[in-house]
Amino acid sequence: MGDWIIQFFKRYNQYDDWEKNGEPKVMWLPGLHIPASYLKAIIQVTSRKKLWPLDKTDTYTVVTKYYSPDEVKEKPEFGCYISGLYLEGAEWDSEKNCLERQK
Repeated sequence: MGDWIIQFFKRYNQYDDWEKNGEPKVMWLPGLHIPASYLKAIIQVTSRKKLWPLDKTDTYTVVTKYYSPDEVKEKPEFGCYISGLYLEGAEWDSEKNCLERQK
């Protein structure tokens, strides 16, 4: 139950900060009730700004060199930074910038 309370307060704080200060620089994705809706909204907003057809727009992921959300100084022009994703059965090699077998 203790972990659930910690996650609840973290989620609450993210929503509260979002309401008071606007969209965060780094979105804690597991803290959203429906993360897929947020990601779809990012696609829609970018499509409108770039005047791209929505049905021809897709997403891609880039792993950054940031180790903590505190390192991010500003939001990207398009898209978003997210945190809270984890790998199972593999690990990320920061030197080679690729997936490797889990040790």
